[in-house]
Amino acid sequence: MHTLNGPFKIVAKETGITFYISIFVTVAIFALFIFLSSLSSGANSVGALFGPFYIVFLTLPFIFFKAYRFILGLGGTRTQFVLSAYLSSILFIIAASVVLTLLHFIGTNLFEDSYSVFHMADILTDANIFMYFWIDFLWLFILFGIGMFAQVINFNMGTMRTLILLGLVILASISIYFYIDFGPLFEFIMTDYTLFIHILAGGSLILLVLSYFMMRNAPLERGDRKIVKPSIK
Repeated sequence: MHTLNGPFKIVAKETGITFYISIFVTVAIFALFIFLSSLSSGANSVGALFGPFYIVFLTLPFIFFKAYRFILGLGGTRTQFVLSAYLSSILFIIAASVVLTLLHFIGTNLFEDSYSVFHMADILTDANIFMYFWIDFLWLFILFGIGMFAQVINFNMGTMRTLILLGLVILASISIYFYIDFGPLFEFIMTDYTLFIHILAGGSLILLVLSYFMMRNAPLERGDRKIVKPSIK
């Protein structure tokens, strides 16, 4: 494999079925929410459509990593695998954002009196159709970056070392929760929601860059990466 064409097709095939299932589930939930909203006369939000897609893109790297050894076995490189994974995921993120925005547009225009489904852009006071698309795109990108970094850590370090690291992160998070006042953070989120989302997206981009560099020399098998290499005498 001397181009991205082959690795891209393999990764896209690994993730395509999951993506299409997510569309089906989301459309089914949309129809259910339309029915429930009509019963509640649109007084309160009955749910959110983005759940299936948000979960899928958080776990997507754990799905397409099955293509890693297959691509390398066919003569591909680690760089080709990562770039193909990023390219296919971005295309799927764009498609998912379009689907969510389209369903929201249909709901608010064709079922205006009964549609009461929460969208992550509803926090904004001046949200429009472009902002609905952009907010979905950013959240999906953020979740994908987190999932990719978590899977790269898991693949390189193995289950045991990853669980130890996760335990340390949880302990640190609990300590931070009890000793830091999050009031200013919540106020910042509510007053500058758009800026907050873009900061998270920037952090996710950093995670993707770190994931790329970690995978350039990744082991063939999960957990085979040596933290300290033995000296050769």
